[in-house]
Amino acid sequence: MELAKHSKHNEIEIIKSKTCSCYFCRQSYSARDVNDWVNDKDGVTAICPICGMDAVIGDACGIPFGKADLKELNLAYYGDDYMGKHPDAALKYVERYKRGAITHKRVNENLYIQYLSLLAGRGDSQAAYDLGELYENGSEFTPADPKAAFSYFAMKCLSSDGGALTRLGKLSESGALGKEDPRGAYECYAKGMAMGSMDALVHFADCYIRGVFVEKNQEFAFDVLSSVWPDCYARFVASGGKEINVFPDVAFRLGVFFLYGTPFGKDPRVALRYFLYAKFGFELMRSAGLATAESEMTLREVTKKIADLAKKFSLMRQDPVFDNDTFDDTIGEVASSPSFLTLQGGAISGVDFDKEAHECSFDIAARVPALVVDAGNLFCGFVPGSIHWDFVDVSDVRVGNGAVFGKIGGNSTDGWDFIVDEGGNERPVLSLVFFRGPIKRKQLKDGGGKA
Repeated sequence: MELAKHSKHNEIEIIKSKTCSCYFCRQSYSARDVNDWVNDKDGVTAICPICGMDAVIGDACGIPFGKADLKELNLAYYGDDYMGKHPDAALKYVERYKRGAITHKRVNENLYIQYLSLLAGRGDSQAAYDLGELYENGSEFTPADPKAAFSYFAMKCLSSDGGALTRLGKLSESGALGKEDPRGAYECYAKGMAMGSMDALVHFADCYIRGVFVEKNQEFAFDVLSSVWPDCYARFVASGGKEINVFPDVAFRLGVFFLYGTPFGKDPRVALRYFLYAKFGFELMRSAGLATAESEMTLREVTKKIADLAKKFSLMRQDPVFDNDTFDDTIGEVASSPSFLTLQGGAISGVDFDKEAHECSFDIAARVPALVVDAGNLFCGFVPGSIHWDFVDVSDVRVGNGAVFGKIGGNSTDGWDFIVDEGGNERPVLSLVFFRGPIKRKQLKDGGGKA
């Protein structure tokens, strides 16, 4: 049809128009509402602000048209079988709806579900997963339907998807399908973990924490979570908090272990440190629009545990103090080996050692923003740029050649080595030696203020 030609490469006509109409959604609106365009080698095409399709015609096209014409065009170009024959068009609509380029309202969400179903039926695993998520969590227009969610997560195209297997496990465990299925949940988590899903691994560990289909085994669960923590931490820090993954989930569970007792006993300070990691990670998920009902529930729980510890030890949220305690908090649990820790490397400058006062200070400019934790001040966050550190209880400072280091070794009792690797030959560019004997490091005590 001649009229349909005016929906392509129509930038000038839309600019000249007062009103526009879309023959996909058959809605009319001010031409000034058109703010999205597609640019290709032949020209610029308007995108409908309501449905996100390139079916917009302006009243400056020179051809009079009305609602009957829009309906005729819709049937001709977007009939019942159009999307089935053109899955790329369905996918385009789905992607635009997901990123908010199409107005979220009931009629558009119904189309979104219709096109997702079409794509899932053609074996599109992402479409099947999106439908599973939509029905598991529900939306403003679509009520939650656990059985529908289960059916989509269980589609053949997702049979090897670790994330889908994890969701099947959660639905089976929760009893949302009518009754609890602990065996099915455990088997889904185990298979999902085998497929490489970190989320499945976390829930697999939960089975041993709570005794879901297996005997409780706290030590095994702690070992599983501890084994993946270094990688979770490294990915989180290296990405500047963008690759969140299961970082806050693992941190929260390790915090609970240290609060109530690990194979190595209780340590409220380490517990608090992990809870601060978890809270920070979950809040980043929320700000990035990645929060789920499950993550929000865990965030509420970890926030309460932090508040309880703060009340018990008279702690207040304040700016971090870059001292011995904060340095230990910041790097004390970032690797499986406590004597050889990676901190992404950096450069040291301005070393000042007061031998009589037993104090040493210097600046560290890290290669990536440091994820600083100060448990005593309830602080956790990325600190970009150079950080000025002040250490006390220093008995000796040994300065080597150079300033750039790649790793940190040592511990809070004996001291720290900032190490450079020169072709397999490792040497410290700076070593801090602490006093042996009674440790002056402040511990968490009831009413003790800063940790």
